[in-house]
Amino acid sequence: MQRFDTRGWGLNFRIELNKPTSGTMQLLSKEWLTHYGLNDRVSGGQPKDLDAEEGNTFRATSNDLDCPGSLSGKVVWGEKFRKNEPDILMPVAHIPEIEVDIRDRIPKFPSEEELSDMSTGKIRGRLRLDSKAGHVLYVLAFCKLRPITELVGDEFLRAFWATVRCHLMLWQNDIYHRDVSPSNFMHYRDEVGNVVGVLNDFDLASTSDHATGTERTGTVPFMALDLLTKPALRGEVMHLYEHDAESFIWVLTWISLRYSNGKPLKNAELDKWLIVDA
Repeated sequence: MQRFDTRGWGLNFRIELNKPTSGTMQLLSKEWLTHYGLNDRVSGGQPKDLDAEEGNTFRATSNDLDCPGSLSGKVVWGEKFRKNEPDILMPVAHIPEIEVDIRDRIPKFPSEEELSDMSTGKIRGRLRLDSKAGHVLYVLAFCKLRPITELVGDEFLRAFWATVRCHLMLWQNDIYHRDVSPSNFMHYRDEVGNVVGVLNDFDLASTSDHATGTERTGTVPFMALDLLTKPALRGEVMHLYEHDAESFIWVLTWISLRYSNGKPLKNAELDKWLIVDA
């Protein structure tokens, strides 16, 4: 460690700390939201009772980026061999089969940066270890969303169904979300105040040219039971659309029993879902 230079200690030379900026950014909260998930990847939001991971978000505003409201920033150590969220979602705008309104139901990333100099694969490489499993630091700015659990009545049902349709259309075009869970059901309001449901967080997503169909990803309490069997954990069960459809049922059940008028209820029995061996 005595031989580490400043780069080895984590100073990234691509970030110019003294470089003039073209605008201002205001942090709205000092709170950092630690996310949870499965398979050492980043997922997001509430509930927070599962193992914490290396993903955090902060809220911010900017006058320079194209968003209807505030921005959220995300700093995440993504797996080197996986596409990041913007890369996975980029083709959506160019797939004619995808309806125009569906493109409003996925997260928007006005700005992104891959800090490849911070790859953990460099350390593994110097130690002559396999660097394929290394992680790369991504800094993403995306349009701020609100949890769907804040909605009630018809607004909730419309937003929920919109995310189901979005998921199906993406699946039919070889974009597989892989993590149907309550925290990934979000919404925002458009210019006239209408609720727009959004399927969020594509950190676990895969595409047809980058998936075997036997990967086990997701949030355990909301995964299809077939994907939690011993054969599935050995990679012997293909991840089908019906498995995600089952996850939608678990999510709807969870939200319906866990929230009332947009507020969480205390329910010890439902809290038992939030354990890995549920």
